[in-house]
Amino acid sequence: MPPPYIPPGQGIQKMDSMVHVDGYETWDSEKLADYFEQQGLFYREILVHHKITGKIAPQLTDADLKDMGIDIVGDRCRFRHQLNSLKRKARHVQRNRLIWDGSERIFFGGFDWCIGTCSGCCPEDPSTYKLTNNHLKIRTVEPVRVGPLRLCCCAKYSINNIDLTQVSDVDIEGIPPPFLQQCLCCAEGKEALEVTTGEGNFHVIVRSGDGDRISNLILNQVEECQMMERDF
Repeated sequence: MPPPYIPPGQGIQKMDSMVHVDGYETWDSEKLADYFEQQGLFYREILVHHKITGKIAPQLTDADLKDMGIDIVGDRCRFRHQLNSLKRKARHVQRNRLIWDGSERIFFGGFDWCIGTCSGCCPEDPSTYKLTNNHLKIRTVEPVRVGPLRLCCCAKYSINNIDLTQVSDVDIEGIPPPFLQQCLCCAEGKEALEVTTGEGNFHVIVRSGDGDRISNLILNQVEECQMMERDF
């Protein structure tokens, strides 16, 4: 009895449906054919013969596919469906790509760290920040305080996902440490980035010296997002 027929490309390892489509515009004909074979469309020779790459593929029309020799109407429909799906997945990956993440600079130095955490008995709970291609996510922690002390429980938090197309400016303000801590404990300062949007201002607190770099990262992404929005 002959062995069962295995279609070409059946043994190719499945790509992750979301991650590995990123950068599909750089695919050559062979890699594009690999992708379509994973979707059940076995037209490698046609794609290679017509030099269809990842950059060209999204421009294909039904007439183009027919001229290439794909005569089955259902396969042409599946090609267009897979091309649209490929573009959506790539946009999703691009939109959520992490550019920078960090956490709030809470304490100036060891002295106020000892007081604020009871010498490490109470854990720190800083605000956190994540910059992706399209958004700046700020998780702001609002601790309960007793005088200068942060309690290690009962803290409230809020999360803001800031659309970078709505950001109009990023300003930096230096926050020096208290004089005695600076003189006696060599405490370092902080920098507060004020992100201005149409819905209000948001703050990112980082280590002194990091503010300029992070501000440039945010502003570069703001410019990219606003250019893309104008193009659409």
